[in-house]
Amino acid sequence: MRLIAFGDSMVAGAGDPDHLGWVGRALADRREITLYNLGVRRETSADIAARWPPEAKVRLTDVEPMRIVFSFGANDCHLEGGHPRVAPAESLKNAHAMLTGAGRLCPVLLVGPPPVVDPGVCARLEGLNEHLRTLAARLKVPFIDVLRPLMADGLFQAEAAAWDGAHPGAGGYQRMADLVAAHPAWRAFTGLD
Repeated sequence: MRLIAFGDSMVAGAGDPDHLGWVGRALADRREITLYNLGVRRETSADIAARWPPEAKVRLTDVEPMRIVFSFGANDCHLEGGHPRVAPAESLKNAHAMLTGAGRLCPVLLVGPPPVVDPGVCARLEGLNEHLRTLAARLKVPFIDVLRPLMADGLFQAEAAAWDGAHPGAGGYQRMADLVAAHPAWRAFTGLD
């Protein structure tokens, strides 16, 4: 199986001293899966929506099963000039385009955004997370909510606070990976169930 992961620095695993991030950790010991981690730092949903089609196209094959996972949102919710970098309605429009476009190619899964340290960004993330959950349900795309469990746990944000305010270390990424890997949608998506 080939799994393409599109997203931002959280997908890329920025801050992880082991350079695995949550995606690499969620696929630990899964040698039958070829991972293409295409997370890019500072990218918003608009950036990802623009780049995913050509980047996916060169990695698609008929020889083995394909999967595409998306995860984004924190950069959309950061303020720039007093406004979110991407307005919530535009974030949802981008998400809709990505999920429907990729869904025509292969199975797709959406992992919600993880928290950051800034409470204002987290408040906007909570709203976006709910809208993404609703959109995914309407499109019949599996959705994994990591925001609330990671906020309740505290380790993800504590590690982020100790580094750059956004990205955790190995422990935080492992917690996120554990949430994702244990989720029935991920297990079905990656062929475990």
